[in-house]
Amino acid sequence: MTQGNPFSMDDLESRTLLSGGHGHHLHIPNPPSAAVQADLDAIKADRTQLSTDREALATTLKADRQAVRDAITALAPTLDPLRATLKADSKTWRVALRADIKAVRADRRAGDTAQQATDQAKLDADQAAAKTALDADRAAIQAVLDADAAYTAAKAKLTADAAPITADLAKLKADLEKLKADIKAQLGTTATA
Repeated sequence: MTQGNPFSMDDLESRTLLSGGHGHHLHIPNPPSAAVQADLDAIKADRTQLSTDREALATTLKADRQAVRDAITALAPTLDPLRATLKADSKTWRVALRADIKAVRADRRAGDTAQQATDQAKLDADQAAAKTALDADRAAIQAVLDADAAYTAAKAKLTADAAPITADLAKLKADLEKLKADIKAQLGTTATA
């Protein structure tokens, strides 16, 4: 016992590791295989690097996000009417779709399958029309943003400056997937977690 377990890690001692998104936990075998331990070490290094990069870039990214917001604010005279249209269209379609859903439910309760089919077809058509209309409203807003040099420059700078964090997150995700695969291999299972 005085030599210690070469596989233990202080922050992973519970032998449970969050998978990073779906609420599932990975149960680390005890003792972990060499591959699993290497994955755990890689994940620990990934998290350290991510934390380091986030800390190092915090001020830069804050300034970049502010530049994006400032560019959007400068476009308010053009964007405000488009946003108002999107808001009004959203409300109109929300009211229409609620009425359609109520009609379908009423038909179902009444046992009127013919009317239910008709009302369901109207609901389906209205949902498609709503999506088309709202997508067009959003596209109009995005087109104004994409045509503005200040916005596109600010957005490009933010993306470029955030590249180390983006890379860190991608590496962490890949290493978590490798860990899942190596745990399954150690346990002799092929089922997905």
